[in-house]
This record gives sequence, C-alpha cells and structure tokens, in this order.
Amino acid sequence: MKKTKIGICKICKENTELSFEHIPPRSAFNRQTKYYSLSSEDYYKNAKEYIFNGKKPKTKKEQGGHGDFCLCEKCNGFLGSKYVRDYKKFAQIAMNIMLSENKEAKAYKFDISDLNLLNLLKQITAIFICSNDISFTKSYPELLEFVKNEKMEILSKKFRFYMYLNIEGQIRNGNRHFTNYYGEICEFTFRPFGFVLNINNSVRIMEVSEITGFQFYNRMDKSKEIPIVLNKYPTWYPVPVLDFRTKEELNSSK
Repeated sequence: MKKTKIGICKICKENTELSFEHIPPRSAFNRQTKYYSLSSEDYYKNAKEYIFNGKKPKTKKEQGGHGDFCLCEKCNGFLGSKYVRDYKKFAQIAMNIMLSENKEAKAYKFDISDLNLLNLLKQITAIFICSNDISFTKSYPELLEFVKNEKMEILSKKFRFYMYLNIEGQIRNGNRHFTNYYGEICEFTFRPFGFVLNINNSVRIMEVSEITGFQFYNRMDKSKEIPIVLNKYPTWYPVPVLDFRTKEELNSSK
C-alpha cells in the first residue's frame, strides 16, 4: 500500500492527499537512492567532517528514492505522462556516456535534436517547484503556470536556467538562496545532472551551460543537429551554491 500524507499540492494548490514524488523522477536513477536529510546549517558547520573523516549524521537514513510528499496523485501523474519521458531519456544517455567514455573528461558534447526540449525544461521547472516551499510559487506564479500549461512556451526574461553534468559528490536540494553575487538562485544536483535557476540576474553564469532557450523548442529546426556542451563538476560541498571544488581543493582549505 502506498504511503500518503494530507497537505497542499505544490502544483494544483489543493489541500488533499499527497503521494510521494521522486525528485528527480524515479526512472532517472532515483529508484533506490539512500540519503540523509540535513539542515544547511548542520552540513555547512560539519561538512569537512562528513566528507573527509567519515562522520555519520545523527538523522535517520532515508531510503526508496530522493523526494517528498509534495504532489497529489493527479499532478504526479500529469508530470509523468507529459514531461518525464524526455528527462529520463537524456539522463540515461548522459550517464551511459560519462561511464563508458573518457571518465577524466571535463565536458561532453551531445546532440539533443531527438529530445523535446520544452518538455525537458518544464520537468526541470517542476523539480524546482517541488524542491521549495509553497511561498516559492506565490512569489513566481509564472513558473507554476509554465508547468501546468503544457502549451505555454515563453517565460519572463527574469528566469534563466542552466545545466551541468555531475557524477560525484553530494545531492543539492534545489532550495532557493539569496546571494551577493548571483542574486536569487536555486541549484539542484542529482546524478547525472545539475540544474541552476537564476532569477532577476541579467549577467550570464559562465561556468554552466544556459538552457533557457529550450523554451523555444517549437521554433527550432529539428531536422538538424542541436548540439550542447555540458561541463562536468563535482559537488562535494552542497552549500554554498555553485561551489564546484574537488575533494583535494576542499581538503587543502582546511
């Protein structure tokens, strides 16, 4: 029997029975994920002990996939039927290439002409919605409408999305942060991808590949190759955002 909880669905906003939403989708290598849920304050304070000295968190280890009770069954099914397929397909391609080709490579090139990039961007947006609290879409209802309306193509220019590859390090949970340099930013990392949503920042983040243009998928010529180059980064330090230092770099800063 599936476990459920009563709460507010982050998509339809109904106070109803919520099902467990795998974040990212279960079919994208998130079926049996084991992880600890820690506050940012706890991890930031003890990060080097966790990373280098094998310190075990005092919280219970979660099993069965990373996610939360954030969607009703109807909205969960909607995402699964409309957007998950392209996310799963790209995740499998990216993981296979990183594991089978040059593992020391810092970046990989893909032809993404056979993916529905608009649907992929909508699934990424849904991940950020589910990763944050209800106030997030109260502040930015356009993101909610973008996911709910499968035909909606254009978002405000204040939203910029980025992507990178990840094969080592910690999960980054997608919570929004307010930074001096980047402004408001959310970063979600779960192998094989990392995603960044930057809000109200006109300056491009150069370390990661911008995918905001995926919203214009229906205007693209799909008969031609659509190339994208994605950098690969480790995420040993889950906070602050966009910290891609290696274990060696972190260790040398102790």
